[in-house]
Amino acid sequence: MSRVIVAGFVVALVSACGTSNPIATPSATLTSASPAPTNTLDRHALIKETASQFYNEYMSCMTTPPTEAAGEVGGYCQSHNSYATPELPAHLAAGGVSAAGADPVVCAQSFPMSLSVDSTSFDANHGGKAIVVEKFGAGDVSVDVVMTDASGAMLVDNIVCPTP
Repeated sequence: MSRVIVAGFVVALVSACGTSNPIATPSATLTSASPAPTNTLDRHALIKETASQFYNEYMSCMTTPPTEAAGEVGGYCQSHNSYATPELPAHLAAGGVSAAGADPVVCAQSFPMSLSVDSTSFDANHGGKAIVVEKFGAGDVSVDVVMTDASGAMLVDNIVCPTP
């Protein structure tokens, strides 16, 4: 019986690792129709998954932009992300990072070599936050990814870049 359980776990693990996901392997497709998690551990997993999926979709859009993004790839990719609130582009603009010449999502002028979700926090009244660590050749940058609970689905509402 234990061999069957272990075999099932290995199959599930290998299947999950089959995607070419630079941050994390998705465990489920998140949509606005996803049921609200019932406990804190589930909420932290949802926050981590949402941050990972947000960055995966953003990086994919930035590196292989669709035709309709011509001329304004950054703005298009910020406003056309299924893991972001409609207010995200305005919040990013208000942060002032773009005006300084950096990408307001990765908080740098170039893309990181890799990204990972380091930790999460959850606030029952407001949503959650993920700390995303971006690896660059010269060091790491920690970025706060602020989320809001939109009818049971966490969505990225703002990204707070560290001050230099």
